[in-house]
Amino acid sequence: MNSEFTRRDFMKTASATTAGVTMATRFSPRAYAANEKVRVACIGTGGQGTFHIRDGLTGAADMQIVAVCDIFTPHQKAGTLYGWVSNAGVYLEPGQKPGDLDTASKNRIKAAHKPKSYYDYREMLAQEEIDAVVIATPLHTHYQLAMDCLDAGKYVFCEKTLTKTIEESRDIVKKCHETGRFLQVGHQRRYNPKYNVGMNIAHKRGMLGRINHIVTQWHRNHYWRRDTSVYQPLTDQEVALAKELVGVEDIEHLLNWRMYKATSGGLFTELATHQCDIANWFMMSVPVSVYATGGIDYWRDGREVDDNITITYEYRQHPSDPGFQTVEKRSRLQKMAKINKSYTVRYAHSNILANARGGAFELLEGDYGTLNLTENPALPCMFYMEDAKVEKVKKEGGGDAITSLATLQRSPEELAKGIEILADIKLKTADVYQFEAMARHIKEGGVPRTNQMVGLTTAISGLAALRSREEGRKIDIDPAWYTFDFETPSFHDYDDSWKAPEKPEPKAVPKEGAPKAATEKA
Repeated sequence: MNSEFTRRDFMKTASATTAGVTMATRFSPRAYAANEKVRVACIGTGGQGTFHIRDGLTGAADMQIVAVCDIFTPHQKAGTLYGWVSNAGVYLEPGQKPGDLDTASKNRIKAAHKPKSYYDYREMLAQEEIDAVVIATPLHTHYQLAMDCLDAGKYVFCEKTLTKTIEESRDIVKKCHETGRFLQVGHQRRYNPKYNVGMNIAHKRGMLGRINHIVTQWHRNHYWRRDTSVYQPLTDQEVALAKELVGVEDIEHLLNWRMYKATSGGLFTELATHQCDIANWFMMSVPVSVYATGGIDYWRDGREVDDNITITYEYRQHPSDPGFQTVEKRSRLQKMAKINKSYTVRYAHSNILANARGGAFELLEGDYGTLNLTENPALPCMFYMEDAKVEKVKKEGGGDAITSLATLQRSPEELAKGIEILADIKLKTADVYQFEAMARHIKEGGVPRTNQMVGLTTAISGLAALRSREEGRKIDIDPAWYTFDFETPSFHDYDDSWKAPEKPEPKAVPKEGAPKAATEKA
């Protein structure tokens, strides 16, 4: 971050927000007809922006894309096409063309609303009647775009990480308070039903016991660049807009903005924050300190950001904290007066770009059991019970702490192998769930699970780690960074409606000769 945010700074900014309650009346929510769609505009329609259109907005029936905006013509054209197809409710695979679709799908597209395209988002905000915007642009542009859209009375979905500095993220939280609008940040794991079952397992059923260690990683074997040689040089108009709105002048810095310090935090903000967010969620708190290392040790190709990083966080859990977990006495040497005082949990995270064998996962380890979570749809999310707890089940029938758990219906041998959570349940993508939630909250009220405070607290985790790497020292995280003098939304809510089956029924075996059931892509 550019400068340390001190308690003195916090008191200054906190006092400046006291007028926010009256300012919130500047905007009043409009009434929506039963079948009326939320009108959304997409700012930034490159790879991530078109992903949200294809994999998220296409499945969110209550949203309609009325406009797209990108300063780069190829991205703008792609966004317009995907938006048009999305409004028809037709899924278009990457690289697939509408001409490849069947006649019924082509006719649906022709009848759908075709989004209007813009180069300058300011012009779009002035001319279009929209309720919300989806921002999927380079990190350093998030702040101004989000602030302008909130000032214009729009609800905002913003890609992670929220902003490039903690001060900017705090400003957005205050702006949401002032305008009465919310900002939803793209930490989509919080809308993955399997992850919400994990939260249920950890915090309602107590199956993990006390979480005492966390390990996450996202490992790839790829140079993490975009090939700029397949595009024509920027036009004069594109250069002018790139300089004014993005602060770059050539196609390399426009498309590979993740590689440069002026426009990105590298792995710290582009990958690590996804999983730091999960750690914050399960701990229901923000780390108290962080130490990070990294380097450019493999992809020495002119990039300025690290190609490998390792981060260690510390969480301090107090008895009054929502994520605090008590423990049972397990040794005659333990003193009951001591074992349930405040404790520290350490969390280790790594990103590398030269080996993909481990992939991406989150491991939450407790004294009763372990959750192994992953967004990879080809791999299951699993719960494993600790051997010591298996013995307790065998000898005592489970004990008061976990007697109601469905897992006790299984044998210790089955528990030791692990249990797949939400097995055989057909799910939508997390991207669809998060945009369905956005539309619902715009029409009915409330704030998304991944609200502006989730954006701020996760940005703090990532940006404090980046600062540690740059300064070569441990960074203490000040609670003043995420404290305000007005009420803010929770940053650790989860959806308790997703529950692992109490006792999954065995798969039915079709009788010989019986027709197989037709399957349909979610």
